[in-house]
Amino acid sequence: MKAVIILAAGNGTRMKSPIPKVLHTVAGKPMLQWVIDAIDPLNFEQIIIVASPILEFETKPSNVDVIVQGKPLGTGDALQIGVSKLNSNINKVLLICADTPLLDQADLKNLINSTADLTVAAMEINDLSKSYGRVELNDKSQPVAIVETKHNEKDKINKLANAGAYAFNAKMLRELLPQLKPNQESGEIYATDLVALAFAKNYSTGVIYAREENFFGVNTIVELTAAESIMQDRLKKAHMLNGVRFVLPETSYVNYDAEIAAGAYIEPNVYIGERVRIAAFARILSYSYISECLILSQATIGPFAHLRANVVVEEGATIGNFVEVKNSLIGKKAKAKHLSYIGDASIGEATNIGAGTITCNYDGFNKFKTQIGKNVMVGVNTTLVAPVFLGDGAYVAAGSVITEDVTPNSLAISRSIQQEKAEWAVNFRARNARKLS
Repeated sequence: MKAVIILAAGNGTRMKSPIPKVLHTVAGKPMLQWVIDAIDPLNFEQIIIVASPILEFETKPSNVDVIVQGKPLGTGDALQIGVSKLNSNINKVLLICADTPLLDQADLKNLINSTADLTVAAMEINDLSKSYGRVELNDKSQPVAIVETKHNEKDKINKLANAGAYAFNAKMLRELLPQLKPNQESGEIYATDLVALAFAKNYSTGVIYAREENFFGVNTIVELTAAESIMQDRLKKAHMLNGVRFVLPETSYVNYDAEIAAGAYIEPNVYIGERVRIAAFARILSYSYISECLILSQATIGPFAHLRANVVVEEGATIGNFVEVKNSLIGKKAKAKHLSYIGDASIGEATNIGAGTITCNYDGFNKFKTQIGKNVMVGVNTTLVAPVFLGDGAYVAAGSVITEDVTPNSLAISRSIQQEKAEWAVNFRARNARKLS
């Protein structure tokens, strides 16, 4: 029976943020949740999170025990707290950190499957200036110690760095943890000291090798940005391998939960936020921002479009330049191509929304709905004051303010009467010319 202990008790002071470090998001998902999701398919009998007092969950992860480390006394102390809550039938313990959102399941499986009493995840690094602890091996390639490099510059020549993840024999762990001694300078207890202690006590030690990227730890906003870049690259590569065309993938953002079908076409500088589904052969053009929306086949969005908060764009519809859509249904082959706001509305099939049209959906207290039928022609610069209904086949004259329902196949006009004053402009210019002189 196996358990995993996730260390999430660090205060993240280097982040310089009021948000607890492990709740910062990568591709829209908190780092801690990335870690939980990475271990979920591995069927651990027990999952324990050692958290700091400031770590509060909006929704506590299911099937997870959360234990608070009241005072940050090091990874060894956090591990002791976690081990104290292990079920008696647990014989193997995996230790990982909550600030490593790029974990790979294959590495975790290798750790679990190791037969050594203590197994270290190690990674070969090219930049020897990095402050990772170094894994020292004997001539049998067994880990004998992890040496911190903060005060041991000479050890930085060792390219084999500690990835911060381990697998332990639970019986050994219970025996050795009480023997860890606090660091003389900090007073903290370090889990890394278990390697030398286990080897000295004739327990078997082993190592698994992993890519540095997979165990990339986030301690600063700069590192969070680097992790975001790596994750974005992974997500977009996965979409492209599934048949999605990103013209310049490095310029666009994709949330972790985006569902994009093969054949979709994404131009540069597109933001795809949370809860977005894009069907085959839909086109998202440059500088568009979309979130919480369903875009069906053959629809075109953008450029410079903004879709948010429960939007459905049906087959063949077009949302064009500088059009914002919120909480609305855009019917099949409907068009809103220029400079419009559509909020809390339903737009029927093959309807055309003229440039400058807006739905006035809010009276300062409540939201109201605009309903537009099929094959409706809404002229430019029209204001639709909700609640209002436009019947199938209706026409709305340009520049109208519509406050009443429009019956099907009717023309609605709401304008003041145009007046013309002869020679007014000549007199106006003459008066102002005299003032200037």
